Amino acid sequence: KIHAYTVCDDPDYFYEYTQGLLDGLGAGVSSRDIINIQDAKGLGYAMNTTEELKFVKEVGETTGVVLDPVYSGKAAMRMTKDMVENPWKWEGRKVLFVHTGGLLGLFDKTEQIGSMIGKWSRMDVHESFPRKEGTGKMF
Repeated sequence: KIHAYTVCDDPDYFYEYTQGLLDGLGAGVSSRDIINIQDAKGLGYAMNTTEELKFVKEVGETTGVVLDPVYSGKAAMRMTKDMVENPWKWEGRKVLFVHTGGLLGLFDKTEQIGSMIGKWSRMDVHESFPRKEGTGKMF
């Protein structure tokens, strides 16, 4: 079964949309029989709780995978909660999380997430790249 975590609209919208696609393909199956859609939008579009922002930070620190706080971060957090709350649904399963991008959503959260991240350091471009005085600094 496919598990989907939506951060816009509601599950019924996506069940109906998916059903239209399945019907168009002549699949002869109900979307509700093959997909479990859960709401993961939280407070709403581009609005985050401290818990969501901490989750995005912790995933980045521990895995190197950068999630955005608008879409992928909310969906990944809801999926993780579902795994913890309902381990029997996930035991022995292979899981594929589709990261939908949206990393630019992090820029709008600098005030909210900055204190969680701590001090940002400057990064020099590697010395093998030629540079002129005053250039080559990132951040």
